[in-house]
Amino acid sequence: MTPEEFASLYAKALIDINSVGWHWFAYHFNNGPRPFARGILSACASIDRMAEGIGTELLAELTSIGGRDRDQRQYEQLLQKLSEILVIERIVNCPWPEGTTFQHEPAAIRNGPRPELLVVSPQGRLVVEVKTPALLAHVRARTANQIQVPYRGGIPLEVARELTEGEVTLPRDNPILDFLRDGERKFGAFREDCSTSSLLVIVWDDHIYEPISTLVNEGSGLLTPNSFARQADQQVETFPNVDKVILIRHMNYFVEGAAERPLADREHGMDFGGPHALPNVLCEGHGGRPIPQFVLDVLRAYPHDDPRLRMFAEYNPQDMIFWFGGLPQE
Repeated sequence: MTPEEFASLYAKALIDINSVGWHWFAYHFNNGPRPFARGILSACASIDRMAEGIGTELLAELTSIGGRDRDQRQYEQLLQKLSEILVIERIVNCPWPEGTTFQHEPAAIRNGPRPELLVVSPQGRLVVEVKTPALLAHVRARTANQIQVPYRGGIPLEVARELTEGEVTLPRDNPILDFLRDGERKFGAFREDCSTSSLLVIVWDDHIYEPISTLVNEGSGLLTPNSFARQADQQVETFPNVDKVILIRHMNYFVEGAAERPLADREHGMDFGGPHALPNVLCEGHGGRPIPQFVLDVLRAYPHDDPRLRMFAEYNPQDMIFWFGGLPQE
């Protein structure tokens, strides 16, 4: 980030963030800025260099989310916006061929739905949607309860309840189903052009087994023939407009970075990590169209059934999780 880029974005951010009233990130921008805010500014400047104006737009959207003192819903909206900035910064900085252009929140038809990003290159088009679940209540439940059932249709809930004297943490699968449905809706008109592929990116926390279990467990996974999502005629609900789903393991970095707690392997909350950082996960959607391998590489996405991932428990579908002793703190 050049001094000129920094000065321009920082000045705008200060004006915007102080005009909305109370803001979760005001401290980070009004004091220096702090490393967390500097990471946001750097990511937005990086986007602007490759896709003029998009980084500035995203920064304005982020700084406008405020006005209600310590409002949890606004905090979760900020996590969503941080996820968009994180993913878009990675995608626009892929090694696209000369002549590639980027459109932020495009519409394929008049008044049509708007995904996050459309990449138009000489070899084809890629449409991208970024999603982040509201996890704060789920994290509190996961921390308080001794047993977690990561997906439905596996261990019966009554069995799980018999094994614990307290509550059971239930699957966070409905938001993932909603994300697939929204991707299906937003991608549809774009995919009428046969050169267009689609990518749904879901940003999660370190408990990455949760979306993996929901999507690909053999008994009820949403991307399997045995999906729990059924249409009125009881046929499996499919998502033919969704080509790939990538699960990004990053939300903990946002939360810890914003709280200014030490990050073991990142410089700040917006640091995506290098090639040897924790892997992310690729799941094949129902659409079947390919996306460039360099996009998968830049997002550090490995197929969910890659043997290198399957060596680690958190990258496998889990039937039931037992938390013994001191429960994990988020």
